[in-house]
Amino acid sequence: MKKTFTALMMAVLLSVLSASFFAAPASAAICKSRTSGFPGKWGPVSKECSYTSPASDWDGKLRITWNVQADTNQYACVAARMGKASNPEKWQSLGCGTRGMGEIRWPKNTASMVEVRVRSGNAHMANVDYSF
Repeated sequence: MKKTFTALMMAVLLSVLSASFFAAPASAAICKSRTSGFPGKWGPVSKECSYTSPASDWDGKLRITWNVQADTNQYACVAARMGKASNPEKWQSLGCGTRGMGEIRWPKNTASMVEVRVRSGNAHMANVDYSF
């Protein structure tokens, strides 16, 4: 009786933990951060988010969404890459405008920092929030 009760409690606990840990809503972001850029030149590289891609069932891409601060005249061009310690990937454009979404190459079973940079497309500094 005691073994059955313990096994049942473990199954319930595992089910609850699995549901709360693995079943995140589709809109949930793994990481959110912010970086800035200057008119006509790239700003500092943001290296605040690391990611490890799954070992299987992975399409080899990481989707990043971004937007400039709301209610401003800001216009930005955004680029990102997988910033491996040695031999980082080439910068990949995520687009220009007031918001956008793009994908960078990210092989399966790979751990690295996501590097994001911004360049303002007009006379104002551009502050960009990004997430993946």
